[in-house]
Amino acid sequence: MLDYAGVLAQDIPGITISANVGEQWTQGMSTLEALKASGRLGAVVIVGLGTNGPVSATQFNSMMTVLAGASRVVFVNDHVDRTWQDPNNAVLAAGVSRYPNTVLADWNSLADQHPTWFYPTGTHLPPESTGAQALAALVASMA
Repeated sequence: MLDYAGVLAQDIPGITISANVGEQWTQGMSTLEALKASGRLGAVVIVGLGTNGPVSATQFNSMMTVLAGASRVVFVNDHVDRTWQDPNNAVLAAGVSRYPNTVLADWNSLADQHPTWFYPTGTHLPPESTGAQALAALVASMA
């Protein structure tokens, strides 16, 4: 999320963004729990986790327990050259199908069509770049 945080903040004025290098699913859940406990969790939540490691269906369900009461949750699927990309994306798609207040931003499909958007790693985007703008626009359109 760090790659497109600046552009996303322009696309969704007033958004609170919490993004950290190498953040794992469990760390993201802890952040969301803290935001909820402090009354700072919005009605619309965007979850862009999974690039840095595997995600299970149990973890997805736990996330949705934390996000109970959110009117809309946008999950951004993974585009990463790692063995967990496809399993994570399957977990996200299956999870979204079970919760009516959730949607899936299919970043992986869009990213596959535009490999030149990325740094040589194929995962990260230059900030403020065309790819970052496209990802922010995708997410904002679903929020």
